[in-house]
Amino acid sequence: MKKLFLVLAAAAIASGAYAEGYQVNNMSAKQTGMGHVGTAMKLNSESIFFNPAATAFQTSKFDISAGMTGILSNVSYRSLPTLENGYQSGAAEKSDNKLSTPIHVYFNYKPTERLAVGLGFYTPYGSSMNWGDNWSGAHLVQEINLTAFTFQPTVSYKICDRLSVGAGLTVSWGNFDLSRSLLSPTMRRGLISGTIDPNITQLQGAINSGMLTGDALAQATATLQTLEGAKGYLNSTMNRSLVSAKLQGDSDVAVGVNAGFLWDITDEWSVGMTWRSRLNMKVGKGHATMNIDPQAAALIAKLGELKPDTELIPGLDKGTFNAELPLPTTVTWAVSFRPAVKWELAVDLQWTGWSAYKALNVAFNEKELGIKPIYSVKNYSNTLAFRFGAQYRATDFITARMGMYVDESPVSSDYLNPETPSMTKVSYTAGLSLRPTKFMSIDLAYCYVSSADPERTGSYPLYGYTDGNLEEVFSGNYTLHANVFSIGVGFSF
Repeated sequence: MKKLFLVLAAAAIASGAYAEGYQVNNMSAKQTGMGHVGTAMKLNSESIFFNPAATAFQTSKFDISAGMTGILSNVSYRSLPTLENGYQSGAAEKSDNKLSTPIHVYFNYKPTERLAVGLGFYTPYGSSMNWGDNWSGAHLVQEINLTAFTFQPTVSYKICDRLSVGAGLTVSWGNFDLSRSLLSPTMRRGLISGTIDPNITQLQGAINSGMLTGDALAQATATLQTLEGAKGYLNSTMNRSLVSAKLQGDSDVAVGVNAGFLWDITDEWSVGMTWRSRLNMKVGKGHATMNIDPQAAALIAKLGELKPDTELIPGLDKGTFNAELPLPTTVTWAVSFRPAVKWELAVDLQWTGWSAYKALNVAFNEKELGIKPIYSVKNYSNTLAFRFGAQYRATDFITARMGMYVDESPVSSDYLNPETPSMTKVSYTAGLSLRPTKFMSIDLAYCYVSSADPERTGSYPLYGYTDGNLEEVFSGNYTLHANVFSIGVGFSF
């Protein structure tokens, strides 16, 4: 238990930052209202993200689109019924999350009839989770905030009137911060039973034997009082965070590819496919700051005198750490259908290669800290996401949209944790575009996100750092929902 939780806090950087629970789909206000479909559609500059090949079908010379999304998510946790709690589920503990605001900006230019070039900037990952300082899982996570950015220069070319190809470089980087409590209830109980109680028994025996006198007796009595006070203090603070670490870091720039094709089979039917390459995001020099309750600091110092070779709280804030995480490959197949001039329907099926995320290695750059690298097994699974959307152009002024999608969770119940309480998502969307002039549109959308099941039961194992033995399994029931609002504006000329 010496250094485990600080190291696992570093490991949570990657697991929290890029797992399904923090993946952002809102890259267009129009397409948010249509269930996030778009791979087989001609979206002008917004196709830079959805399918680079489709930008070549743009009919105007220039197209610009920009927008912002507000994501407000709510997650609750209940402990499972046990003998200790009388076989009753614990009280609901709810997150208090900040409003996340991913943005997108696209620009596309057609210098010739068949060629298009464009630039895109968007935030594919970004969210926040705040459970508070003193909830029952504070030793796993108290708060996490993250933002990832991607800049994508793009080229598209029409091979013939009905077929185009396109590709863009995805240049990505990001930052994060994560806070968690270090002296968990399990650690405190182990500290009491493994260190404090044996010393109390030993001192009581020595004092009661009558063999100690003078200064030796006074010192033993004072030490006994200190240990008894420490035991009482630890027992009375099981539901309060005493020591917290806040880890912060910036990832190095990673470069990948977003490529695709679009084929207009007929005037009514189109098919498309995109491939987004895997990226390896690396944190080279993350750092930490410590927040220790003064009474706890004094207690740790006293206990350190009893066991000089034991470092309860290592000097993580004196060094830096590194970690690497793969962002998986995604492949999307799609079809769109235009049964009438005013209607368009689309279906997207996306495969995500989460099986690339087998494990996470976290290592400290300063070897003199004596903190061994941590190998954390993840065993994520590949997933599928199904998306459906429809839009109806009621008049030249108004276009209405609706859609839904189902997005599988890659996280097994054996590794479900509150950093990323990942669930299979079911979402329903609606949107509206207003066109006050021929060259301008104002886009609005709403999306409600919930889980496929009313709640998901899962657990997360914590292993001892020195002996590798299982110390705790943090289990419980999770529920989640999110409200998403998007607004965008577009110009074509």
